[in-house]
Amino acid sequence: MKVISMDTTGGPEVLAIREIPVPSPAPGEILVKLRFAAVNHLDIWVRIGNVPVKLPLIPGSEGSGVIEAVGAGVSGFSPGSKVVLTPWIYPGDHAHQPLNTYTAALGVARDGCYAQYVSVPASCVRLLPGYLSLEQSAGFTLVGATAYHMTISRGGLRPGEKVFVMGATGGVGIAAIQIARASGAIVFAATRDAEKRKRLKEVGAQEVFDTAGDYPALVREATGGMGVDLVVETVGKATWDKSLSLLRPGGRLAFCGTTSGSEYTINLQRIYRNEISLLGCYAATPAEVGLLYDLAEGGLVSPVIDSILPLEMAGDAQKRMERSEHFGKILMKMEN
Repeated sequence: MKVISMDTTGGPEVLAIREIPVPSPAPGEILVKLRFAAVNHLDIWVRIGNVPVKLPLIPGSEGSGVIEAVGAGVSGFSPGSKVVLTPWIYPGDHAHQPLNTYTAALGVARDGCYAQYVSVPASCVRLLPGYLSLEQSAGFTLVGATAYHMTISRGGLRPGEKVFVMGATGGVGIAAIQIARASGAIVFAATRDAEKRKRLKEVGAQEVFDTAGDYPALVREATGGMGVDLVVETVGKATWDKSLSLLRPGGRLAFCGTTSGSEYTINLQRIYRNEISLLGCYAATPAEVGLLYDLAEGGLVSPVIDSILPLEMAGDAQKRMERSEHFGKILMKMEN
């Protein structure tokens, strides 16, 4: 089978296509013949060495396909079934709480989905729901459940509140807009690209500003001079000053990801004098994954696909994400 494997960290050129034998499912595992794999920022962090991994490694945290074989001890699944591969491998006990902070991930703790076949723990497999296609589901869980964790579980977003989504054109950002709108919130975002501004309104943002201008001032004007109740921050160092400036006194900043850098100097007086809550967010729980799929079944959240490239173009797919050229999820299609 064809896989994308990396022996060392570095630029996109370390992603090498190779031929290796098809694995056999171990007890408790399921072998899936993949049709699509998603590209996530996590894959890039693994590639450049920001997330420590044991090499060589096949990256890729999620995808979709058809069950090829089922390992001993697995029930509820059978060969030929269409399935979604979810990214997180949770601890098997209840001592590790919250579960999401102790989770491991496909493509990090073990070989992942940049491959024509992958054997994964049965807990990472969900039967494909009838309201999603294999394409739609391949990159749905990681960004969607993370966005739910940020906006609802940690962010505590309530109907009528105002939220600004920073990094709105990526997978987490688009999902956060849809989930926030479904919760009854008023959603703001910003991007320099005029066509992307139009598309962000189509997915649920009420107002989308041009980042070339003073959009924090425009947000304050749109909120009666107060600022927003919640900022969903996915970018990191480059946008934290603006994210903090968008908040009203008593506001909340829910953050994950640091695509622009993780080292940031903060004035603590600015935080405590304005009673700002900083909410670190990481992954999602199994319950939140289920709630995300409930929203999708109700038509309130819908996956947005940017592009589909062949597996051999994994490096190009990651470069497209690094350059922020995408709107929604970048997928790779397998040719079995």
